[in-house]
Amino acid sequence: MSLNKKNKCLQLPLKTVFATCTALVTLQTLPAFAQLSIMGVLDTRSHFKPKQTATPQVKQVSNKDTLSQRFQNPPTRSFTPPQVYSAQPTLTNAPNTAFSAEEIGFHKDLGIITASGNVEIIHGERILIADTVSYNQNKNVVTASGNVQVIEADGNVTLTEYLEITSDLKSGVAKQLVLSLSDRSTITAESAERKEGRYTIANNATYSPCAKCADDPERPPLWNLSAKKIQHDAEQKRIEYSDVFFEVYDIPVMYFPYFTHPDPSRRRETGFLSPSFGSRGNLNGFISTPYFWEMGPSKDLTLIPTWYYDLDQLHMDAEYRQHTTDGEMSLRGSLTYADGGPGSTDATEEEFRGHIDAEGLFDINQTWRWGFDVNHASDETYIRRYGMDDNTENSHLTSDLYLEGFRKRNYMKANLNIYQEQREANTNDLQDGKLEYQFQHISTPSSTGSYLRLDGNMYGINSKNDRRTTRLSADTSWVVPYTSSTGDLITLDANLITAAYYVSGYSTGNEPGRYTGAQARVVPSLSLEWKKPLSRSHMDGRANEVLEPIIKVSAAPNVGNNYKIPNEDSQDFEFDDTNLFKTNRFSGIDRIDGGQRVDFGFNWGIYGQEGGFSEIFMGQSYRLRNDGTYGLNSGHEDNLSDLVGRIKVSPSRYLDLLYRFRLDKSNMQLNRSETAMTVGPDSTKFTLSHLYVESESDDAEYGTREEIYGSLENKISKNWYSSIDGRYRMNAPKGSVSYGGKVGYADECTELYLDFRRNFSDDRDIEPADSITIRLELKNLGGIDLF
Repeated sequence: MSLNKKNKCLQLPLKTVFATCTALVTLQTLPAFAQLSIMGVLDTRSHFKPKQTATPQVKQVSNKDTLSQRFQNPPTRSFTPPQVYSAQPTLTNAPNTAFSAEEIGFHKDLGIITASGNVEIIHGERILIADTVSYNQNKNVVTASGNVQVIEADGNVTLTEYLEITSDLKSGVAKQLVLSLSDRSTITAESAERKEGRYTIANNATYSPCAKCADDPERPPLWNLSAKKIQHDAEQKRIEYSDVFFEVYDIPVMYFPYFTHPDPSRRRETGFLSPSFGSRGNLNGFISTPYFWEMGPSKDLTLIPTWYYDLDQLHMDAEYRQHTTDGEMSLRGSLTYADGGPGSTDATEEEFRGHIDAEGLFDINQTWRWGFDVNHASDETYIRRYGMDDNTENSHLTSDLYLEGFRKRNYMKANLNIYQEQREANTNDLQDGKLEYQFQHISTPSSTGSYLRLDGNMYGINSKNDRRTTRLSADTSWVVPYTSSTGDLITLDANLITAAYYVSGYSTGNEPGRYTGAQARVVPSLSLEWKKPLSRSHMDGRANEVLEPIIKVSAAPNVGNNYKIPNEDSQDFEFDDTNLFKTNRFSGIDRIDGGQRVDFGFNWGIYGQEGGFSEIFMGQSYRLRNDGTYGLNSGHEDNLSDLVGRIKVSPSRYLDLLYRFRLDKSNMQLNRSETAMTVGPDSTKFTLSHLYVESESDDAEYGTREEIYGSLENKISKNWYSSIDGRYRMNAPKGSVSYGGKVGYADECTELYLDFRRNFSDDRDIEPADSITIRLELKNLGGIDLF
């Protein structure tokens, strides 16, 4: 059988012959008292009787099938074990071995044992299937021929027409071989030779991870490496090519006299990674050549030197990763020498600029663990200017050292936070650092379903203006749920908030100078919530309607705002559908929602048998006392709150619509809205979202915000895709925030895409810029980026 050019899509690595030889570890002759071992042991305690024929119990393999056809449907690992002839004495030195064939023969003078006709040998977790297998005792050679198939436990499947190897597994040859590796990449070779039990040399061979086309198996793969000689080192797990062509659809497009890469079983290896080059924002042209160092099985180091040739500037980025017996860590940092950025000591002189991004998590025992997350930069715009990955909020960098424990229904965490502002802030009333201890406990529910919840907290905060705040607090609730026989859902919540403060250097705004002193707060509250789900069916049960009215009554002392207590954890409050029925609507307890109030609203929904549904929620709140608990434009500055609601519609999987709103109670004017819509199947999906939030007050952290975002994702075909997106700011300053588009191709062995981005951000030394990225990635070979 010969291989034409279209079938030349694979190359033989060392595993091929090695797997075949290992699978032939033992041949047990069927009707005679003889045992053949591939390791060279032959026991003939009785004369070999004439050959006999047995009914085979294995799958039939047609001799008419071509090698490429059999490769498309290789044999599976599961099958019915074949019939094995019993012989006495029992061959106990051949464990985990089964053998079946239609005919067995032995030529005593020549010392050759042959097995023919659907030969199937099982040794351990390996299987060999062939038309004929023979062992020459005198020459110490094992030969398998005709539809040879070798199946290994790791998923590798070898197909060949001829295999010959010595019994010591050191040397051997194979012809017309196809190998499917565990990652589904394939190798073909016209011939292969194994040397010294380590090297496999394949001649006129090809390698490709691309799958055969199901509609046209004869069509060549998308790409492959075709070489005159390929050498596979089993110990180093490396494949080396001589006189190699990179081919696309069997058309040579690139030539290398020598090429090498790790085999698919090796995931990491020391060496240079694929380079990147292009243009990056205001830094203009660059070239980057990453280097990867495998320092051990559990640690590595990646160095990424980048040269900005337009600025004559070198930038170095490094990342160290390590797994330990108790955890893992990643340490990353970068450094360059350039003009100082905003917030640096001198923005006009060259100096060292850089950043640190490190994190780790380690187990102490089954209850306790500790970790760290360090994020710091030399100046305020370095992270964004040099394109460093940043997992923290864009407004500030956060460093965190913490200890936490989990046991039954308890949780504890002690952490130290340090903040670095990244915005061009016009106030010094910002936090520098925070030391905090948290404890949470939920008791086991009693026989009536009631339970106790405790949230304890202690923190100390330092601010840039030398203000210091220390707080010790506890938020305790006793919750009693009850369900009546008529379906009423009633929940009683008895809550007690206690807090003690010590404040130093606090500018209250109501008194001259700075306040220093202690404050305490004890706020009990009692709330009772009632729900009544009502349901009915429509259209003969194909749709179910549910209406659930909700009323909650809360009573607490009229607390108001204590101007001597800084607001550290309850800033930028927004009254909306998510916090309408909360006992304390603020995110923390520096501000408390006291007084007496009634919250009321309803949930309505209709649900179809096919999964479609529509839901509506609307609600409002009334409080007896009008005080300054909530700020202006918060939605609840008066006795009666604004009307808040939520509409969610999803009649099928092709449409999702979410609309959240807050309407002014007096004129129904829109004060807050959030819209999100997704239309279309997975192949073509359009997304549109709109956000409008009116500022709570003039001194709030965020002003009025309104923006619209849209995207369109299109699956052009099985392998081709495209997308476009854009974000537009509708409040001052109006204009585009960003937009871009992407088109790409992806299959099991190749990914290629073009991505265009336009960013209009203008922040000190960061100016609006365009970026174009072209990336080509070839499976098992790596990728290359063009910016």
